[in-house]
Amino acid sequence: MFVNSAFAQANKPRPILVDVIGSSRTKQPAPVRIEKAALTTREMGSANQLEARAFELMNAQRQANGLRSLQWDETIVALARMHSENMANGKFFSHKDATGGYVDDRAAKLGIFNWMAIGENIAYMKGYEDPATTAVDKWMQSTSHKKNILNGQWRDSAIGVAVTADGAVYFTQVFLAK
Repeated sequence: MFVNSAFAQANKPRPILVDVIGSSRTKQPAPVRIEKAALTTREMGSANQLEARAFELMNAQRQANGLRSLQWDETIVALARMHSENMANGKFFSHKDATGGYVDDRAAKLGIFNWMAIGENIAYMKGYEDPATTAVDKWMQSTSHKKNILNGQWRDSAIGVAVTADGAVYFTQVFLAK
């Protein structure tokens, strides 16, 4: 688990950022328990805006580093949203879901098999005016998150967001190489 020490101050909100590169099954930290349930689907209009904004900012980072933009994929966004919503509703924060599965397991459950490589970045935060910018900025400050974002093998991606009633924001970005 990566916690940016700049956000450990008591008076500041603290994002927690974790990543898994590829479908490897390395030992993961125990899920971080979070309070409150996620908003219902009809209340998630702001989540869709956050998804689009974070995706735009992520692609700007790729372009600034000489890489082509990733293509938004509706199948992948369903996978990403599912994990963000599960974390918010289950009050946990981890790449490992409540059933013990990882991103490749969740993809299989949704019938997504047409990939050679799959990766995931997640973020959790609360109290930021612009959570999409904060998530992408913090991902770019983390070596492993940045490696995922700037990986030239990825072609397709999407970001799924869940926002809880108390304003906590969960981001899941899934990357695919077909």
